[in-house]
Amino acid sequence: MTAAPDFARRGFAVIPGVASTGQCERYAAQISAHGTAGSRTLLSQAWCGELADSLVSAPALQGLIPPGHVAVQCTCFEKSESVNWLVPVHQDLSIPVRGRLDHAALRGWSRKEDGWYVQPPAGVLEQMVAVRLHLDPCGATDGPVHVVPGSHLQGSISSQDAVAMRRNELACLAQVGDVLVMRPLLLHRSSKATGASRRRVLHFLFGPAELPHGLEWPKRGGWQYETDRHNS
Repeated sequence: MTAAPDFARRGFAVIPGVASTGQCERYAAQISAHGTAGSRTLLSQAWCGELADSLVSAPALQGLIPPGHVAVQCTCFEKSESVNWLVPVHQDLSIPVRGRLDHAALRGWSRKEDGWYVQPPAGVLEQMVAVRLHLDPCGATDGPVHVVPGSHLQGSISSQDAVAMRRNELACLAQVGDVLVMRPLLLHRSSKATGASRRRVLHFLFGPAELPHGLEWPKRGGWQYETDRHNS
């Protein structure tokens, strides 16, 4: 039974058991070995590129990542007693791109660790999909992501309206190896952890292989997008 219809309506889905505990331990070891917690540049590492390709082809995620989409970014988010933070309710309106260019449809240019970001037209944002692989359990005290179901269908939402819509939010709890798939236009926030456990998440961003207005996705250091399998 596919989760696609529910995902289209609600803008998110929690899919259990996409990766095994052993796989998650190996991914966590890679992050520890390279000191990359918090980095947005994980796709430059071969193991992360291979993981992205395996998510695209995972049977449990079929119908959630559109055909032809490629992984364009992966970030490791970590919360613990010593590393704790929150993110207010918001939509993800910017995407990473290879370089800056002038076009009336492009706005909100900014520069971050891994390069340029821009707010593209709504048609691009509506196609984006975020895939969050949980390397640790994420319960109510571990700073989970909270989402407002269906809010991705309302376009760009003002800050005032976003706060008001929080009354309908749900917490996305997960076990090791579970995946949260969500539309970046979905209103979401991340609470501070109140427990003593560690919560690590690999946050992948997938988008269409081609972008409009001359935009290009960033190069990812030797890892080539594997689109053939997803296009077949």
